[in-house]
Amino acid sequence: MISDEQTDQLNAVVEKLLGRDARRATVVDAFSPPFDISRPNIHDSKKEFLLELAAVEAIIAHLGGILSQLADPERKEDADRNAMVERLSSAIELAAVQESKRRGIRWASDLALKNLHETGFFYGSLRVISDLLGAHNQRLIELRDQERQFWTISHRSPNYYARTIALRLARLYAREKSRRPTFGISSEGNHPSTDFGRALEDVYRILKIKASIRSSAVFAIEQLTDDDIRPQTNALGGLFNFMDPSRWNSENALGAPPPDWKKKGV
Repeated sequence: MISDEQTDQLNAVVEKLLGRDARRATVVDAFSPPFDISRPNIHDSKKEFLLELAAVEAIIAHLGGILSQLADPERKEDADRNAMVERLSSAIELAAVQESKRRGIRWASDLALKNLHETGFFYGSLRVISDLLGAHNQRLIELRDQERQFWTISHRSPNYYARTIALRLARLYAREKSRRPTFGISSEGNHPSTDFGRALEDVYRILKIKASIRSSAVFAIEQLTDDDIRPQTNALGGLFNFMDPSRWNSENALGAPPPDWKKKGV
């Protein structure tokens, strides 16, 4: 999430780069960045990724352990365990009701918790734990996907966010200008010498991205295809020409071609 000030700065950078107002016509677009700035992955380093992965795996193990102790279907025939769970649930329910009476209600979350306390806290909590376990299992699947996509390379990984932002800006430039952006370094110092390079440098500063401008720009330019550079055409353009009112007679209220449409070369 970026601030309104950052959004304004990004729009100003793109406006200068493209020679037009980067903002769009709608109210929503007026307060939106000029291109997508979301992250392709949410971790800046493999260390950060592995830290979350380990936490999610540990949480899954702990939540699963709770359910295996109190709600394992394979143990449903164990009379002694069932009796133990029944005694434990009664004690937990009593403690929950007492706690609910002591607490006040200030927020909606307080009311939700009070409802849980008073409608079967023990087994209600097991349902919440089960849902929490399911959510963490889903997150583990997503992390495994990210691991295959981003973190299983033998060499030091590039800054994927920096590359993604550079490519999105390069595509925006190419589609607007119908040509590839260029990149170079000024002979007077280690600064970009082209409009695209300077704009990318400004974008990185605004988004607080710490990465090589040169390598990201070169990567982005190399990824551009002819489809990125070719001017976008309206697939319905021919149809709109056919529907030009100046080529129809006054009796065509329903839009049928006039009798002599072939002679007009429509």
